[in-house]
Amino acid sequence: MIALLLVAAQETAAPPAPVERDLPAMLESITADEIEAHVAALAAPEMGGRGTGSPGYERAAAYVEAELRRLGLVGPGENGSYRLGYELDSIVADRCTFAVSTGPGSAQAFAPGRDFVPLLGSAEAAVAGEPVFAGFAIEDRSERWLDLPERKVRGKVVFAFTREPFADDRRSRRFAGLEATDGSRIRAKAEAVAAAGGIALVVVPDPGQQPLADEPLGGVVPAPSGRLLDLERLRRRSFADIPVVSVSRRVAAAVFGADPEAYYARLAKRKRPSLLDPADERIRVEIGVEWAEKPVRYENVAALLPGRDGDGELVVLGAHLDHVGQNYLASELWRSGTTAIHPGADDNASGSAALLEVAEALAGTRPREDVLFLWFFGEELGLLGSREYCAAPLRPLDQTILMLNLDMIGRTDPKEFQLGGLEEWPGWEKPVRQALQASRVRIRLDSRGGRDLYARSDQFSFHQAGVPGLFFFEGDLAANETYHRPSDVAATFDGRKAAAVARVFLTLARAVAFDGVRAR
Repeated sequence: MIALLLVAAQETAAPPAPVERDLPAMLESITADEIEAHVAALAAPEMGGRGTGSPGYERAAAYVEAELRRLGLVGPGENGSYRLGYELDSIVADRCTFAVSTGPGSAQAFAPGRDFVPLLGSAEAAVAGEPVFAGFAIEDRSERWLDLPERKVRGKVVFAFTREPFADDRRSRRFAGLEATDGSRIRAKAEAVAAAGGIALVVVPDPGQQPLADEPLGGVVPAPSGRLLDLERLRRRSFADIPVVSVSRRVAAAVFGADPEAYYARLAKRKRPSLLDPADERIRVEIGVEWAEKPVRYENVAALLPGRDGDGELVVLGAHLDHVGQNYLASELWRSGTTAIHPGADDNASGSAALLEVAEALAGTRPREDVLFLWFFGEELGLLGSREYCAAPLRPLDQTILMLNLDMIGRTDPKEFQLGGLEEWPGWEKPVRQALQASRVRIRLDSRGGRDLYARSDQFSFHQAGVPGLFFFEGDLAANETYHRPSDVAATFDGRKAAAVARVFLTLARAVAFDGVRAR
C-alpha cells in the first residue's frame, strides 16, 4: 500500500505553473550563508545532537518539514505528509516508574520519556527512599572532591548532575580541564553510588550540557533493537545492582523544592562538594525499572518534485538527519562512555542543510523524472532509515535511476571532496566529471580515496538493493578532528566548501532528472 502514496500525492496535488530556471540560476541560489544558517539551526544545543528517537531529532525533522512546506514541495506520505514512518522493535520505558510522595495516598507519578527515562545500563529493580542531591556523584581524592559521604547517602536515592565540576571552565586545570575524566562517566557514578550504599542513581542534566530544563537526557530510549542492542544483552550488562534513571531539572526542582541551576552555580562558585537535601523532609522517591521491547515508529522526512514524463522513474537525493545525540547509544558507549551533546554540525547537519538548498534550487521547476528528497533517521545506528525505505520504497526500486547522498561535506581540505561509488558503478564516472565541469566550482574531485567508507552511509542501502548510489563526502576522515565529538559545532563549519559540493551534487542531479543523462 505504501507504494500507492506517491501516486496519490501526485494526483491530489495541484502545483502551480512550473518555473523556468536554468542551471546558472539554480547554482547561484545555493549559498554558503544559507547553508550555514541551516547548519546553525540543526546543530543548535536545543536539538540535543539529533539522536534517533529523541525530542531533538523530532525538532530537527519539524524544521526540515517547515522548510519543505515553505518551498511548496509535495508531501509524498499519507494524506500529503512529509513523514514516512516505519515500525522497529525497540527497547522502551513503558513499564518504568518514577513517583514522589510525602505520605500515604500522596504519590505524584511522572511520565516516562517526557519527565524521566531509565538509562541503558540500569539494573531492573524497584526501590523507594529519601532523596539527596550529591553534586556530581564523583569520588576523586586526587582532586579533593568527595560527593558521597557514606553516612549521608546510605539507603538513599542519590541525585547527581551529569559530567563533572568545571566541565566548561577553559581556565580550570582541575579534572583534566575540558577533557572528561573517568569519574564523569555514568557507569562510574552508578558504581560510586552503589559503593557508598545508595539505592538508586538519578542523573540530572547539568545546565552546561542540556539547555532545556524540562527534558531528561535525550536519545536514550526508545532504542532500536538490533546490531548495537537487544533486550538480553541489556539485561546482562548493568552498571551496578541499582536502578539508574535520568530526570529533567524541572522534576528535580519538584523533588527538592529548590532550583537545581542555583545549586549547580553554588557548587561552581564554592569549588567544593556540597549536598542538597529536600525542603520537605517527608519526601520519598519511588523508582521502578523494568525493560520492555515493542514496535516503535521512526520517521524519515521526505518531499517530492513531480516530473513530467509519467514513466514512473525516480531520482533519489538523500542525507541523514540524525546524529549521535548524547553519544549514549553509539558503539555501546552506554556501558562506559561519557555523555555530552554532540551537535553534529558536519555530521550531518551539513548534508541535510545542503539538501535543503538543492531542494530550494529545484522547487517549482518541472523535471523530466520525479525527484524524491529523503532525510533519513538512524544512519548512526546502522543505516536504519535508508534500509527501511529500501525495504518498502514509494516506487519500485527498479524504477529508481540513481541515488545521490550528501554526508559530511563541510570540513577537511577546502579545495577537495571525495565521491564514493564510482568503483562500484563505473558507468557514472563520465556524467560525474561532466557535472563537475558544468558546475564551475573550484574544487577537486577525489574518486579514489575513502572507498572504505562507502558501506557506512545511506547510499549503501540502495547499492545493496541494486540501485546505483553515489556518496558525496568531504574526504580524509582522519583529518577531521571533530568527528563524533562535542566539538563538531556550527561555528567552525566551512559553509563555502559545503556550498561547492552542493553545487556539483545539484548539477549531476539536474543532468539526470532534467536532461536524461545516464550511466555510460
